[in-house]
Amino acid sequence: MPLPRLKVLREDYCSQEVTDLAIGWLETHRPDLIENLMLYEHWRQQDYREAAWDILEFLTEQKIPIPTTLIGRMDLVAELTRRGRSAAGLPEIAPSGKPLAAGPDEPLPSLADLEICERSKQKDHLTQEMADRVLRIAYDRRPDLWIAAAEEHRYEVLLDATDEFHALLREIVNAAYPGRDNMWAGMDLYQEGVLRIYHMCGIEQ
Repeated sequence: MPLPRLKVLREDYCSQEVTDLAIGWLETHRPDLIENLMLYEHWRQQDYREAAWDILEFLTEQKIPIPTTLIGRMDLVAELTRRGRSAAGLPEIAPSGKPLAAGPDEPLPSLADLEICERSKQKDHLTQEMADRVLRIAYDRRPDLWIAAAEEHRYEVLLDATDEFHALLREIVNAAYPGRDNMWAGMDLYQEGVLRIYHMCGIEQ
């Protein structure tokens, strides 16, 4: 069905013009990609992410101008999802909480000091000291990635920033604690990082 031309929620990362052009191109040339995305949007996990990546890859191959930033790419998918929900008569899902920072060049708040969750304690792959150390290094090294990952969680569109956040934490824990199997610790660290994002952004769990 035709998608309504909605005003974008923000133009800081993906403008109205870029959004309208990209979505219009998809409607004309690959409506099946839109249908596939909306098929999974009620449960925005791996199938939804893969459908979103298919759309971004197609637009890139067609040389349709789309954002290159992590938040810009996420915003484009979020705007497409908004229009799909509107066309289907579904209520809009507003982003949760507040941004981690007022803008890409604005300072971040202090990293929240949280006790690791009971699940992390029970699995025994991660200590409080490890979590505090690794997350602090990651926060200092890539504040831009924390902002982008926070936005993906606020909009429930987990794409490139989520994957990069996983990779960054694995890299840091392997460097900080060499000579041990850190696979499970890296996964727990991601969850602990997300809990801190939720806390600082005021996202309800």
